[in-house]
Amino acid sequence: MDVTDIKVKNRQSAKYKFKDLKVYASTEWLADGKKKYRRVFEKEQIGYLYVELSCFNKMFDENEWNAKIKLVCSRFLDNGKEQLCSINVDRHITNDENVFFVREGWGHSKPGQYWKAGNYIWEAYVAEVVPVEAEVANTAVKPEKSPTEIVPKEKDKNKENIKEKDSEEGKPKLEVVEEKALDYTLAGSVTIYIEDAGAVTEEDNPYFDVDHIKLYEGPSQGVKTEDRVYLNQFDLKDTRYIWVETILDNMLDRDWYGEFMFNFYNSEGQLKGSTSELRQVKGKEDEFTLVTGWGSDTKGTWFNDRYTLEIIFGGKLTAIVPFYCSEKSIEGMSRVYMGEELTFEPQAEEKEDENPATLEELLQQLNRLIGLKEIKRQIHDYLEYLEFLKLRKEKGFKESDDMKLHSVFKGNPGTGKTTLARLLGKIYHKMGFLSNGKLVEVGRVELVGQYIGQTAPKVRDAIERARGGVLFIDEAYSLVRNEDDDKDYGKEVIEVLVKEMSDGKGDIAIFVAGYPAEMDVFLKANPGMKSRFNVQFDFPDYMPDELIKIADLLAENKEMNLTKGARTFLKRELTERFRNRDSSFGNARTVDNIVDKAKLQMGLRVMKQIKAKSIEDVPKLMLKNIQQKDLDKVFAKKKKMMPNIGLDEKLLKEALDELNSLIGLDAVRKEINELVSLVRFYRETGREILGQMSLHTAFKGNPGTGKTTVARILSKIFKALGVLERGHLVECDRQSLVAGFIGQTALKTKEMIAQAKGGVLFIDEAYALFSEGTKNDFGKEAVEIILKEMEDSRGEFIVIVAGYTEPMDNFLKMNPGLKSRFDKELIFEDFTKDELHSIAVSAFKQENLKLNEKAAEHIENYCHHLYHRRDKYFGNARTVRKIVLRAVKNQHLRMANLEQDKRSDKMLKTVIMEDVKEFNAENQELGGKANIGFNIY
Repeated sequence: MDVTDIKVKNRQSAKYKFKDLKVYASTEWLADGKKKYRRVFEKEQIGYLYVELSCFNKMFDENEWNAKIKLVCSRFLDNGKEQLCSINVDRHITNDENVFFVREGWGHSKPGQYWKAGNYIWEAYVAEVVPVEAEVANTAVKPEKSPTEIVPKEKDKNKENIKEKDSEEGKPKLEVVEEKALDYTLAGSVTIYIEDAGAVTEEDNPYFDVDHIKLYEGPSQGVKTEDRVYLNQFDLKDTRYIWVETILDNMLDRDWYGEFMFNFYNSEGQLKGSTSELRQVKGKEDEFTLVTGWGSDTKGTWFNDRYTLEIIFGGKLTAIVPFYCSEKSIEGMSRVYMGEELTFEPQAEEKEDENPATLEELLQQLNRLIGLKEIKRQIHDYLEYLEFLKLRKEKGFKESDDMKLHSVFKGNPGTGKTTLARLLGKIYHKMGFLSNGKLVEVGRVELVGQYIGQTAPKVRDAIERARGGVLFIDEAYSLVRNEDDDKDYGKEVIEVLVKEMSDGKGDIAIFVAGYPAEMDVFLKANPGMKSRFNVQFDFPDYMPDELIKIADLLAENKEMNLTKGARTFLKRELTERFRNRDSSFGNARTVDNIVDKAKLQMGLRVMKQIKAKSIEDVPKLMLKNIQQKDLDKVFAKKKKMMPNIGLDEKLLKEALDELNSLIGLDAVRKEINELVSLVRFYRETGREILGQMSLHTAFKGNPGTGKTTVARILSKIFKALGVLERGHLVECDRQSLVAGFIGQTALKTKEMIAQAKGGVLFIDEAYALFSEGTKNDFGKEAVEIILKEMEDSRGEFIVIVAGYTEPMDNFLKMNPGLKSRFDKELIFEDFTKDELHSIAVSAFKQENLKLNEKAAEHIENYCHHLYHRRDKYFGNARTVRKIVLRAVKNQHLRMANLEQDKRSDKMLKTVIMEDVKEFNAENQELGGKANIGFNIY
């Protein structure tokens, strides 16, 4: 039946009152009989859509009654509506139902088959079933009356012509002879929207990206944008509504509907309040804003607690925002957790062991760990001491030295710090010092906020999540910035940690871990830091014998086996790596990586051998044994090949012409031309260029001798020769490579190298990377990383280091690897007096100016004067260009002071003596030692 065929009568029902009409797609039951109600659905996820009608029963606790209900779904079209389904339900409502429900569904068992993208409406119609009464005498049935002539007896008490059933004998009686449905009444409707951009997952949201989510306080009517003060901690005494401002970047170029649900939870996971927003987003909107809030205009609704805001979109948890209510408000943005972070923990918490180990079993696990002999002894001694303190307390002794479990783990990567931390947490739990012993691992990213006020709440949250177990802070030294950094939010982390360790709630062990030298700096960052950590564990690098045992154990865990030859070969290679190790040596991590690569090579070898065999004929050992030939491929050095790019003769000619046009630099030009000839020869004869010669170069010379200019030309030449893929030049200095705090120099340096891949990395004043007298010389770390990348990424980029001659000589001696890597040097001599003059004349020519006879003679004499009184800081061409620019300015000012009709073309293009007379032997501003060049000391 089409909805147009339903006879609808608007009337106020005496038996029910409409409550709600909701739609859902999942039949899962939630608390209080609720469903996962939504208004917007994704096409590919929808099989059946269910509609739920709820009404208040006005006859509750009085009478039972019947109703006929029709649920109709239609799709909106451009010219009206198209009915899709009409579901009829007969419903008996009992007198114990305060609210009655009707639930029905429509669709197809296979998602995406029935419902199409578009807008739909569900409508609910209700018709009451009323009794039809007739007069009866004895057994005779009177003629039936029209329902419209019958009035229910509840409404008939004042009617004299209709009597009750218990009226006087002999009078006609009224009895129910049938039931009749009244006209249908439209009880309610709900519009829903089906989209087809794709399913929303934790990893992918095809609808929007989150720009930011900010929280602020205000009354129920809201706060103007310009008056909003964003907070991550709210004053519980003054907070009314907590408002959420969400700005989202629109990913679709068409109109679409979005349904957003905002749920506020307290620290016990109880739902405090929720709101929802249905928004049509226009395709022309690059971004859109949602503002919603929950609370009360009456202060005191919020308590001293840690709350979380969860944002649901597309039926998926999209973002979590933690915030606090406490004694005072703190400005700042709360951290937003999205994607993989939606576990709301930097790492997922450990699951409860189904068969938890006993204390004795855990101690056996400790003893079975490979190596760490001194640490095992130290742990056993400390556990005995903790038992001693526990016994004293049980006997009534007062212990001022509380059983603090906080510890420092110092060691290089892969030395077992995390493994031991996890095991110690379980041991402390079994000994009764921790309530659960679980480990929560965090780093700088999880603890330090980007803005003022964000850090402390993040640290407190991490502490609370680790309460009862271990808070393990890896690379803790990264929390310490340079003392001069005014945005050192890492110090705030340390302050909160020190306070927790001093007078916190307890039931927590805080372990900090990292490289030995860096951890020493970390422990000095706060006066109270070192005294709060009772125990320090020093993790030595694994010895070669221990590394091979680790390899055996890892292989066994992966159900593999090292053959005798493979084991001997691996031990030899591990011993060599151990001897050549530096602070980045990975220990057990390195071994694990080798075993995984060996498994891969074994798999490739085996698959080639068994292609002609059936699976039944393949021996089990063949799938298990790692052979030496597999490890040979793991340790084989990759042959660096030049990019297969042909010569670009046109670009090469342009670059060489540019080089040859430079004034002076005869020795440099000769070196570069020889280099070009060699590269041509090697390419023509098919030789490996990278194996025959080094392209990394050191430029030595005073300022203004053309080092940067030649570097740019050389990058073009390498590009034209096909040596480099891109041939671009990335210029940098110490500031571009070295960070002000531990752990970040590597990131900055690697980022610059990544930018230079395919081109040239030009490091000016490279000797500044070694700063004498600096407390934390992170420049050495930058040099080590550059050297490693030059080897590991050989042929992918070229490094040119440049600077003053003498400091560059010292620089190349600072690290044994520098001299061998930069075996090619180009010496940039100071320009001669005649070359300086030629540079000046050329610079004037570039400005479209010509010197008259007197001015030309004066400039020539002044260039000779500068040359004869030069020192090691002399600026060469840089000084000359500075003089030319000053003279050009003087000429322009002189022309500006003339009336326009008195300026001839010749005058506009001529430099006269008046313009250059300030440059003389007595004027020290441009030629003196105090102002020329750069002082590097």
